[in-house]
Amino acid sequence: MASVLILSASTGQGHNQAANCLKNELETSGHTVTIVEPLKEEGRVMDLLIDDGYNILATKLPKMYGKLYKISGYKFVNKGVVTFLNFTLSRTVYQLIREHQPKLLFTTHPLLVNVVSFLKASRRINLPLIAIVTDYMAHRFYVNQYVDAYIVGSNYTKDTLTEKGVSEKKIFPYGIPISKEFRQPRNTNRDKTFTLLLMGGSMGISYIKNCLKALVHNPHDFKINVVCGNNHKLKKELEEKYSGSVNGKQIQIFGFTKNIPELMDQSDVIVTKPGGLTVTEAINKNIPIIIPFFIPGQEEENTEILVKAGVAVSVSNIIQLNQAVSRLYENPALLEEMRLKAQEISNGLSPDSIVQLSDRLIYGFDLDRISQNA
Repeated sequence: MASVLILSASTGQGHNQAANCLKNELETSGHTVTIVEPLKEEGRVMDLLIDDGYNILATKLPKMYGKLYKISGYKFVNKGVVTFLNFTLSRTVYQLIREHQPKLLFTTHPLLVNVVSFLKASRRINLPLIAIVTDYMAHRFYVNQYVDAYIVGSNYTKDTLTEKGVSEKKIFPYGIPISKEFRQPRNTNRDKTFTLLLMGGSMGISYIKNCLKALVHNPHDFKINVVCGNNHKLKKELEEKYSGSVNGKQIQIFGFTKNIPELMDQSDVIVTKPGGLTVTEAINKNIPIIIPFFIPGQEEENTEILVKAGVAVSVSNIIQLNQAVSRLYENPALLEEMRLKAQEISNGLSPDSIVQLSDRLIYGFDLDRISQNA
């Protein structure tokens, strides 16, 4: 089978998670797959500027990050950033392609879409390119005529691309790639105690500390599982203060864990920042989402679409968080309505079709025929 090259980046963990899930799917079908991170290959300066820069801005200066994200969507600014990235990264990306000799390219990060497109436009490469959109509203960085196909998480996402001029025939709402564990039906043989899953993303955003402090004073008794990601300091602090039974709440604190599918199976509601991968996993598990905080930028846009779709509730302060939890606790019918809307979205996704689309592009099928058969 053909060789596939996936270009990713470590801004957060979502892009690499999507890349690894995609790799597993393609390898299962017999393809040889390699994941590379051009920003790291380029050198420490570029890695610091983009990867480490994102982590610092997102956790320490989120409002500034949000402004930069918004500004970069303006055509003039976007063009300048794209020109800089093409100049800086095109040689590295070209060398990686020559080294691995793929038949198909994927990108799971928007900043890499235009670099590959630049190489295609200058006729230095002639390979099909699929862009994985890892959020629910597509940024202008994704938009380029040399992208052969887009994989998006929903029809809502599809609309955000067509609004930016992308042909509908190129867009396939197959879903953001996630592990098969999240695509399994929820385990119904679970403890029926109402359970919340509180998550702060891979970086362990410390705002979950404020959320937990408020939730322990909710008038209802329920379980709370808290996932702190890679934030070891936060995990230790919460364990010292909240582990065990607090005000009738059974609380368990986790750091980075691979047991998220099992924790979601146990949960009635997830309280989380709306990273693209996390909310996709929750939607596939049909779990209603409460969003008490987000990183301005793509997560703010994700929130808008998820609320519009009826699978999430956004709250602007801690008081509203407890009100939202109580409302879902006291109204099983509302909880079920949100579950059914999540199920409707997840039923419309087709992750297995990503492999079929890949094969069709590798072997030169016409996109119009692919769209008609999708």
